[in-house]
Amino acid sequence: MAGIRNIDETQEPGLALDLDADTDYAIIARNLGKTYRLYPSSMARMKEALSFTRKKYHKPHVALSDVSFGVPHGKALGIIGENGAGKSTLLKILAGTSMPTEGSFEIKGNVASLLELGTGFHSEFTGRANIYLAAQVQGFSKAKIEDKLDEIIDFAELGEFIDQPIRTYSSGMIMRLGFSVATAIDPDVLIIDEILAVGDLYFQKKCIDRIFDFRKRGKTILFCSHSLYDVRQICDQVIWIKDGRAEMLGLPQDVTLKYANYERSLDNDPNEHVAGHEQASGDNLPCIDSCRLYVRDETSHRPMPDTVPIGTDLVFELSFRVRQAGNGVNVGAAIFRTDNVLAATFNSMLEGLPTLWDVGEHTARVELPDLRLNEGEYTVVGYLFDEHGVHMYDHRQVEKNVLVTLDVNMPGLVRLHHRFAIDEELVPPLDESSESPDASPEPESP
Repeated sequence: MAGIRNIDETQEPGLALDLDADTDYAIIARNLGKTYRLYPSSMARMKEALSFTRKKYHKPHVALSDVSFGVPHGKALGIIGENGAGKSTLLKILAGTSMPTEGSFEIKGNVASLLELGTGFHSEFTGRANIYLAAQVQGFSKAKIEDKLDEIIDFAELGEFIDQPIRTYSSGMIMRLGFSVATAIDPDVLIIDEILAVGDLYFQKKCIDRIFDFRKRGKTILFCSHSLYDVRQICDQVIWIKDGRAEMLGLPQDVTLKYANYERSLDNDPNEHVAGHEQASGDNLPCIDSCRLYVRDETSHRPMPDTVPIGTDLVFELSFRVRQAGNGVNVGAAIFRTDNVLAATFNSMLEGLPTLWDVGEHTARVELPDLRLNEGEYTVVGYLFDEHGVHMYDHRQVEKNVLVTLDVNMPGLVRLHHRFAIDEELVPPLDESSESPDASPEPESP
């Protein structure tokens, strides 16, 4: 987002927002803040209201403080942070469902928001009736709603349930209807708060496709999610909200990396970030001592940096012990994207390596040349299995995640080696009815 000053730990909070005069902003937030009054009981609230001395019975809770940013037309801003950091409070203010106690904001155009499941829906109304209700709340006429009705119903894919009361819907069905209504009315600004965490993968894909279609048509998006992968794919810039304040604002790759490192640093005990402690696998069973990742170059191995480009040569090492004779060990490893999608697995048994029986310390190594994972954040986990490859003795995750970068946005999980050919002369497929070049000729008829 052009003209937006980055906020990081080297800057003092409360500095004026520096906007680019040549940029057309759809959203401008200036020093937004929200303070709630927490009362110990309803009686305390009443006492404060009736107090002639204006005695305070509440405790103030600052949910949001001094948050400033601007979002140009047609851009997407991601919002990340821990639970309770103030993300939803910020979005509620911008959506108009909550009033700030300090600061101001401007939004150009009509706004559609998906903040909480079922927001704006009446549980006793049918899905069809709730379409009219939700759209009219957004300021749309009955005629325009009827014009969009079939499109909304088709996108939601609720079938006969569209004429059933909302109270009979699952959370995924409510999300389908809510997203379909919010996007079908074609808002200028779309606000999404973690709504895509609910529902099946098929419909999530439809939602993502529609979000990208919104971007192509010049719409403005605020996207709040715990999925850093989705944030990096969708957003042009990201703001990290920490303890109610803007901790950092910048490019998705930079902010999500800083946030991911912060999340891993919350607990100083590295064993809390891994699975597979010695005692968890029994006193005499094989156990993992450590696992690590290296980057291999032409001359040596070096520690894995914060980010690696696609095509990097990685090396995964697992140090383990066989503590008692008679326990056969096979080694495995797996790579998961941080949204728990399994990307790849490796297994010493499938590679034809013999089961290890020797008591003592051992090191297993998996070399991953020319890493083909697409842009995203990945975890690597090592495993110890028995001689049958069925029982798992121990497992442990590499403490530092792999953050793969790519120069261009390339959807998908892997970037396979390939070559495009268009209108080239291709070798025709073999006609099974034709003679094989090695076949003997048929004898001629007399």
